[in-house]
Amino acid sequence: MALANPLAIADFYDRFRVQDVTFVQGPQQQRSATGGGETRYADRAPSLWKADVTTQPLLNAEAEGIMALINSRGGGLKTVLLYNSRLPYPSSDPKGQIIGATVPKLGVITDRLHVAFTGFPAGYLIPLGTYFSIQFDTSRFYLGQFAEARTANPITGTVGATEVWPPLPASISGTPDVVIVKPPAKFRIEPGSAFLSKEGGLHSTIKFSAEQTYSR
Repeated sequence: MALANPLAIADFYDRFRVQDVTFVQGPQQQRSATGGGETRYADRAPSLWKADVTTQPLLNAEAEGIMALINSRGGGLKTVLLYNSRLPYPSSDPKGQIIGATVPKLGVITDRLHVAFTGFPAGYLIPLGTYFSIQFDTSRFYLGQFAEARTANPITGTVGATEVWPPLPASISGTPDVVIVKPPAKFRIEPGSAFLSKEGGLHSTIKFSAEQTYSR
């Protein structure tokens, strides 16, 4: 049976425990200077996430199995789904028990930086920095953060226009589902970045770097 592309969270990222992870925004901007001494920046491509992951010590056989999955991605040819395991749930709902099976949806898009939401549990607290994900164009994944703390309406569960980052891609429209629990994005593991480090005789850790992609 062929492995999926991208590898789902359950088939890759949740198969090991993470010791350390960093998610960093990578703005793709051009810098220029004017004759008057002003520095100006302009976006040239979407701002994408970069991730650096270090696993907890794994039994050597388990580590070799994870490396086999990494190698199956063919360098940067295939992809995996990752989420920021430093904050897999809103900090106000640390195990995702409050939101449970509830699936919020995107609401009115004021512009690509200000959007509303519907369908949250009544009075649900959304702290500053909460991650959320939207799948669009069938197989693309947007991963963003709330740039403002919000509380869902205590009756309707709606959330008014809220600033988010990075900007929503132009092809996101309508009312797609919003994932708050382990919100994923699609990443390519950077070729040559994954390696094993021995931890005593029985265990190894794995480190790798990955870059988000909007490819299908």
